[in-house]
Amino acid sequence: MDYHSVSLFLSLVDINSALPLRLPPAAIPMDLRVDQHHHQQQLSMSPSAAQASAAQASAAQAREQQLQQELLSLKQKQQIQRQHLIAEFQRQHEQLNRQHEAQLQEHVKHQQELLALKHQQELLEHQRKMEKHRLEQELEKHQREQKLLLLKNKERGQESAVASTEVKMRLQEFVLNKKKALAQRSLNHGGKTQHTSLDQSSPPQTGMGTYNHPVLGIYNARDDFPLRKTASEPNLKLRSRLKQKVSERRSSPLLRRKDSPITTAKKRSLDMAGRTHTQRCGEEWPGGSDLAHNRASPSIHMLRGQHRPLGRTQSAPLPQQNAQAQALQQLVVQQQHQQFLEKHKQQFQQLHINKVEEERWGGGGRGGNMHVFVLMSWVLPAGLVYDSLMQKHQCMCGNTHSHPEHAGRIQSIWSRLQETGLRGQCECIRGRKATLEELQTVHSEAHVLLYGTNPLRQKLDCSVTPMLVRLPCGGVGVDSDTIWNEVHSSTAVRLAVGSVVELVFKVATGELKNGFAVVRPPGHHAEESTPMGFCYFNSVAIAARLLQQRLNVCKILIVDWDVHHGNGTQQAFYDDPNVLYLSLHRYDDGNFFPGSGAPDEVGSGPGVGFNVNMAFTGGLDPPMGDAEYLAAFRSVVMPIANEFSPDVVLVSSGFDAVEGHPPPLGGYTLTSKCFGYLTRQLMTLAEGRVVLALEGGHDLMAICDASEACVSALLGNQLDPLPQTLLEQRPNQNAVCSIEKVIETHSEYQAQFPI
Repeated sequence: MDYHSVSLFLSLVDINSALPLRLPPAAIPMDLRVDQHHHQQQLSMSPSAAQASAAQASAAQAREQQLQQELLSLKQKQQIQRQHLIAEFQRQHEQLNRQHEAQLQEHVKHQQELLALKHQQELLEHQRKMEKHRLEQELEKHQREQKLLLLKNKERGQESAVASTEVKMRLQEFVLNKKKALAQRSLNHGGKTQHTSLDQSSPPQTGMGTYNHPVLGIYNARDDFPLRKTASEPNLKLRSRLKQKVSERRSSPLLRRKDSPITTAKKRSLDMAGRTHTQRCGEEWPGGSDLAHNRASPSIHMLRGQHRPLGRTQSAPLPQQNAQAQALQQLVVQQQHQQFLEKHKQQFQQLHINKVEEERWGGGGRGGNMHVFVLMSWVLPAGLVYDSLMQKHQCMCGNTHSHPEHAGRIQSIWSRLQETGLRGQCECIRGRKATLEELQTVHSEAHVLLYGTNPLRQKLDCSVTPMLVRLPCGGVGVDSDTIWNEVHSSTAVRLAVGSVVELVFKVATGELKNGFAVVRPPGHHAEESTPMGFCYFNSVAIAARLLQQRLNVCKILIVDWDVHHGNGTQQAFYDDPNVLYLSLHRYDDGNFFPGSGAPDEVGSGPGVGFNVNMAFTGGLDPPMGDAEYLAAFRSVVMPIANEFSPDVVLVSSGFDAVEGHPPPLGGYTLTSKCFGYLTRQLMTLAEGRVVLALEGGHDLMAICDASEACVSALLGNQLDPLPQTLLEQRPNQNAVCSIEKVIETHSEYQAQFPI
């Protein structure tokens, strides 16, 4: 046993002796794992190694914290740089916006200067034209005065410098006839024979007989006046005018007779000879006395009995003197006739402005108005207005098939009027853009600025930006139907209004007898501040309001035969007793667009009874047709209109009630002939001053046919007669109920409109 073994044994002995006495030594297990025991001893023997490991762990944690701090610092720097970049971007963006606004303002200013310059140039050009026209008139007047002066002062032996070929031919005929008269006079002596020879000396009449007395040999400057000129005079006021002219001619030093007065007995015989010659002239006129009688107006027959054409005395004037007198007479008569026509035209233009305080239909007034209407039909033309710029109001998608109200409507109508020759029979006037002030007579200022101003202004002022919606087709509009073109719509809508106003004023002032406005977009749905139903500005309502304000027109009738109710027009004049609004439309108890126009909507305040809605109900079973509309006109429209006795008639002429429109857009079955017949009935009102403005209607063939029929009626052309069966046809039961409802509703206002 070595030393190591002894030591181990002693240790074991010590351990065993240290154990509790209650436990036997065999109960304590002996740990024989030498390696683990050795490792525990090493752990207990190396505390420095544990400290080193802890130090390493703390160092790693410190490095991680340092990295986190560095990352946080980098993030803060990036955030600061990002804020700086955003601030710089906003500054540059604001600067660019200011520059852009300045450029826009400069562009607008430049455009305004160009417009002002153009307007100034137009004014200068107009002044130059007026000055040129004035100089031409003065020159023409001076030339006429010179001719008259030459005729007055020339010698007997001089040849007349102003004698026309006609005068020379008459002079030659007169010389030949005078020679025959002298030969006859040498054979026969006596007053009766002499007068017979004088009658035979009269030359045959020619086309100039309208202004020249047919008898050159018995011309008497004091008492003769070309009464045939009055065959086209319109009224009995010409009687006093003729007396005045005769008095002037009697007192004229140029035409005063130098021979001595004849005796009473000789006057009586000459008067008989003059009457005989007058009868003979009537028989020799081409077509006989019946034609002369038909061409004469009533004023002719009243004046003919007072006219005493004197024969010439025995001392007949020399041929040169007679030629001078005839030439002078021709110049004077032509000048007087021209002045009369100018004054006649001015009287027509002032026909409704200068009101007379008398009963319109009393004392034969109706016949007088019809006489004036016939004269206006003969003298004044019908008017048309159209501008191709209105075609540019179209959706930006470019697809016209998805938009019923498209540019092809007015283009097709205008082409039809050209093809049929109706356009050539009318006077085409030039349209214009309505001013903002004119638009504000019916619409609010905000609405006018919103849809009537230039797109550049809308970009500068955010408060006047239209509220638009995106349409399924890709374009934009104010609703699902009413499209808006940012570039062209504002111009087109103002041009439509201005064209209607221009035509209405020309008819109202007597420059035109009636007219038809081929315009778009329509207007009768546009309310004071709301566009709808393809409409932005109410053209007919604006024209009516301007007639009241500028021409003091007292009574205006607005007839709306569009199949949709004109809610905007009704709203504009709902309390106005001076405007009678009368609408024929499909109502169906409010289930058809726009839902307004019930029969009991009769006006408010002083306008009660002046709003008449001929509202058809019953749907399309069966649809309304010609018989129903003719019955409505016969029973409701014309009786009320005749009692109202308007000064001007405006028609919102929509043609979507014509057959060919699908049920959502109309569904009725009227013919185009019917609209021509309705137009002819309205022309019996207001002395024929009727203006039609295109509203709805989307089937091209239907609206072209209807427009052709209406323009033919306005021109006074012979219309194709309606079938007798149609005129005798009874309207369907739904129409009868609708008409009875309107009559019952307005029977309360019999003081205004006894039906």
